[in-house]
Amino acid sequence: MQLCYEPSVVAYTILLRLYGHTGKIELAEETFLEMLEAGVEPDAVACGTLLCAYARRGRHGDMMLFYAATRRRGVVPPVSAFNFMLSSLQKHRLHGKVIHLWNQMVEEANVVPNQFTYTVVIGSFVKEGLLEEAMDVLGKLKRSRIVPEEATYSSLISLSARHGRGEHALRLYEEMKDHGIVPSNYTCASLLALYDKNEDYSKALSLFSEMERSRIVPDEVIYGILVRIYGKIGLYEDAQRTFEEIDRAGMLSDEQTYVAMAQVHMNAGNYDRALLVLDSMRSRSVKPSPFSFNALLRCHVAKEDIAAAEDTFRVLTKYGLPDVFCCNDLLRLYVKLGQLDKASALILEMTKEDVQLDEGLCMTVMEVCCKSGMTEDADKILKEMHNDGVTMNSSTMVSPIEMYSRNSISVIREEDTSSKMLDCWTDSSALSTTLKSLLDTPAGLSIACQLIRKFSREGSTEEAKFLHEQLTELGVKPKDSATATLIV
Repeated sequence: MQLCYEPSVVAYTILLRLYGHTGKIELAEETFLEMLEAGVEPDAVACGTLLCAYARRGRHGDMMLFYAATRRRGVVPPVSAFNFMLSSLQKHRLHGKVIHLWNQMVEEANVVPNQFTYTVVIGSFVKEGLLEEAMDVLGKLKRSRIVPEEATYSSLISLSARHGRGEHALRLYEEMKDHGIVPSNYTCASLLALYDKNEDYSKALSLFSEMERSRIVPDEVIYGILVRIYGKIGLYEDAQRTFEEIDRAGMLSDEQTYVAMAQVHMNAGNYDRALLVLDSMRSRSVKPSPFSFNALLRCHVAKEDIAAAEDTFRVLTKYGLPDVFCCNDLLRLYVKLGQLDKASALILEMTKEDVQLDEGLCMTVMEVCCKSGMTEDADKILKEMHNDGVTMNSSTMVSPIEMYSRNSISVIREEDTSSKMLDCWTDSSALSTTLKSLLDTPAGLSIACQLIRKFSREGSTEEAKFLHEQLTELGVKPKDSATATLIV
C-alpha cells in the first residue's frame, strides 16, 4: 500500500528553524524555494523563521531584502521576528536602521510591539542622541501599560543629563522609584554627575545614602564623583578617606579617580600632595591621557615651576596642541615670571595652529602683546574681540591703553614721516575706542587716572599728559589727583 504525502508549511518551517539554528543559511534558502515550488504558501511564521536566521548570522542586507519580499506578498512577520531583526541591527550598532525598521513595523505593518521591542528601540534612539523621539516611544510604552525596564530609564536619564535637561532626568528618576525599580550603578553615576554639575551637593550626598540603604555597591566611577564632590564642599578629609577606601578595596584603577583626588588637593592648596597622587598613578602603570597631564600642568604652574610646566606642556603637544586652558595657564606663568619672549613664542605657535581663543585666553594674549610691543597682533585681537562681542575686563584694558599711549608719543618724538603719522593716527583711534570701553565700566575713570599717575611716577610725563588730553577730548574730566601729578 502506497502512502500519499502532501507537503505542509509546518514541516517546511521546522526545517527552516533547524537550518537557521545551525547556521546553514543556504540550505534554509533552498528549503524556502522548494516550498514555493511545491505550491505551499509561506505564512508569517515561516517567513519570520527565515528572517530570524538572517538576523542571527548578521546578514542584514539579505534580511531586509527578504523582509521587503514578504511585505510585497502581504505577509506580516510576527513581533518575535521583528525583535530578532531589531536586536541584531542594534548589536551591530546600526541604530539608524533600527529606527527605520521600527517605523516600518508600527506605521506600515501595524505590528503591536512588546516590552523587548520598546527597550531595543528606545536604546537606539538614545544612542543616536534623539531624546524627544526616545521619549515619544516611552510614552507609547507606558500607554500600553508596560512598566519600562531599569536599563530604559537609565539610558533616558543619562541622555537627558547630556542634553542639559536636568529636571527632566530627575522626573524620570522619581517615576522610576515610584515603580519600585532599584537604580543600577550606571543610573546612580549619571545622577551624581548631574548633581555635581548643578552644584546640588546635598542631593548628591542624599543619593549616596540611599544607595547604602538599598545595598547598591558603588563602583570606582561613583566613588570618584564622590571624591570630587567632597573636595568642592571643603570636606578634604572625607575625600581622602574615600580615596583610601577605594584603594584598599582594590578598585583604584581609573585615571579620573586619581585626577579627582589630585584636584581636591589643588583646591586646598596642597600642590605637593597633588603631585604625589599623580606620581602614584604613573607608578601603578595607569595609562595617562591629556586629562591627567592637564592636571599636572596646573600643579606645576601653581608652584611656579617653569621647567616642569614646560616639560608637561611638551608632552601634551604630542596629543596635538593643548587646549585653551593649558595655553592660558602657561602664558599666565610666563607673564607672572616676566618671561615675555617665551610668551610671545607660544602665541606665535598658537597663531600657526589657528587656535580659537576663548575669552580668558584672549585677555592673556592681549596683555602679552601689549607688554611685548606686538602692536599689530594687539590690534588684530581687539578687532576680533569686538566682532565676536567679547568684552574686556577693565584690568585688561589698561595694557592696550598704555601701549597705544607710549606708541603715540614715540612717533611724535621722531620725524613726522607720513607712514609714522598714519601709525600715530591709528594708535590714537584705537586708544580712543579702548578708552571709551574702559570709561563704560564702573571704575573706568579711576583706572584711567591711576595710569596717568603711574606714567608721572615713572617720569613718562608726555605719556601722562597725552592720556590726560585724550580723556578731556572724550568729554571726561580727570580726577584732581591725576591732574595734580602733571603740575611741575
